[in-house]
Amino acid sequence: MKTLSIALLILFVASSVTAQKKTNLNIKPNLVLTYSAKDPKGNEVLLPLEIKELNDKKIVLEYSMINGDKKISGEWVISPKGLESGKYFNWQALNPSEVRILPKDQTIFCVSKKFLDEIKSKNTAKYDDKTFELKEIPKGKEIIVDGKEIDAIYIAEKGGDSKYWILNNRDLPFIVNSAGGDGPSFKLTKVSK
Repeated sequence: MKTLSIALLILFVASSVTAQKKTNLNIKPNLVLTYSAKDPKGNEVLLPLEIKELNDKKIVLEYSMINGDKKISGEWVISPKGLESGKYFNWQALNPSEVRILPKDQTIFCVSKKFLDEIKSKNTAKYDDKTFELKEIPKGKEIIVDGKEIDAIYIAEKGGDSKYWILNNRDLPFIVNSAGGDGPSFKLTKVSK
């Protein structure tokens, strides 16, 4: 009986340590986050998103895709105010070669620090005129990249379909997975420098 108790204790400690090991991405310039999304026909499309600039003046995210022999790219520019206290997403399609400077109350591919703080402290917060609730990540829906679970929080729209997995990183709370709702559905599949 004592051997069984010790074995169970070791198993519990080992599983607790394993469950706590999550990767928090080192968000910095030149980091490339590659997302997988579905096009209107249901085909998988890869969208590499590079952090071109990350400073106290602006955050620049550049996407680039290869279409046949042509490289298509564009940039979103998030203001420090948008990152700090934005409350809306800008999911409007970006034209090739466009540099879109987002209004000071908008973000793209991330939520504001204010939203992250509020959802983590109060378990509920508003973004995009929707109320979201902090939930446990559903079993089997963890975000795994290169064999490691990403340290993320999971939010779901109260009374709606929008769901987001958000990087648990206040410097740049990136969305690492999305499902349902008005915006695109995408999932982080690769991180590179």
